Amino acid sequence: MNHDNRDARFDAAMRQLHESAVDRVSGRTRLQLQQLPRTAPAARPAPHRLAWPLAASFAAVLALMVGMQLWNEPVSTPAAPATVVAGTDTDADIDAVLDENPDLYLWLASNDAYALAME
Repeated sequence: MNHDNRDARFDAAMRQLHESAVDRVSGRTRLQLQQLPRTAPAARPAPHRLAWPLAASFAAVLALMVGMQLWNEPVSTPAAPATVVAGTDTDADIDAVLDENPDLYLWLASNDAYALAME
């Protein structure tokens, strides 16, 4: 109850303060303020009605493009490269092992090897 009385007193004080401020405004300024709405454009420009649908379409296309870039075909299992016997350090042994398995070179030339290298 005390709260309502305080609000009423505050409202009355603000109204009186506003009224005294209006009385101090010159006649010329009042006239300009009264005519201001008449000289302002009557209609605001129409909001962009297609903004949200276009933004949603752009987001969908962007998501589709990213998805297509990230989507890979199923990776086939590469042929297992020949293992080098532990303890052999000579280049001749490594060349011999690589020459034994020509599938390694085919795999290196495939798209699977390129995709694995890019990861």
